[in-house]
Amino acid sequence: MITVERVTQTFETPAGEFTAVRDVSFRVSAGRFVSLVGPSGCGKTTLLGMIAGLLPVSAGRIVLGDRPVSGGVPPDIGYLFQRDALLPWKTALQNVALPLTIRGRPAGETRARAVEWLRRVGLAGFESYYPHQLSGGMRKRVSLATTLIYGPSVLLMDEPFSALDVQTRNLMENELLELWAETRNTVLFITHDLEEAIALSDEVIVLTAGPGRVKASYPIPLPRPRNVIEIRFREEFTRLYEQIWKDLRDEVQASYARATRL
Repeated sequence: MITVERVTQTFETPAGEFTAVRDVSFRVSAGRFVSLVGPSGCGKTTLLGMIAGLLPVSAGRIVLGDRPVSGGVPPDIGYLFQRDALLPWKTALQNVALPLTIRGRPAGETRARAVEWLRRVGLAGFESYYPHQLSGGMRKRVSLATTLIYGPSVLLMDEPFSALDVQTRNLMENELLELWAETRNTVLFITHDLEEAIALSDEVIVLTAGPGRVKASYPIPLPRPRNVIEIRFREEFTRLYEQIWKDLRDEVQASYARATRL
């Protein structure tokens, strides 16, 4: 579903050219959940932006299904940002309904589906609440429903739970897995948290310190369905964590050393 072939992204800056990612290649099959991990500044968000059609590709190519990504955002992409992008003057119901309203769907159908999606993310009864009246976890649930309501085949997630407390984060991770088990979107998930990546994913891709390149890819053969808290106590989980961390640790140290020299 997602094919990234020898992709490089270079920006012009006042100090000269800056290469965020270089010669990156990987594939995500349809219905798979894949996470990208790497140190800060390795280009994870830049890659997501190029896949979403928000940034041009300097070199290489990106294909979704059988359509190259070029000149705009593909219609079957869902993007969940690190910070929620809810409209503060609209209720939870109105925010969730907005993607269908923009697409010109009938008002009755739009409302019914928005109510159903709020129920599916555990917010039945909160339809008339505004974002400032909701907790961080509740706002994230609204954002997730807003993204999934129009049925995107590809879901891009940029550290969506990083701002939440640990308990709420674990609840949201489990809820995400339950929804994904129903929808089977193709998911590309960015996180700094290696435990989160392993607990959620079918595969974890490790990127090098910037400019980001693919250093290694690890299949995650843990059984599903999973509980992200309980899965961490399995021996297989610990073994995978130690194996992947050996690759990731060197890149984190390299990135930190580079930052301290600036």
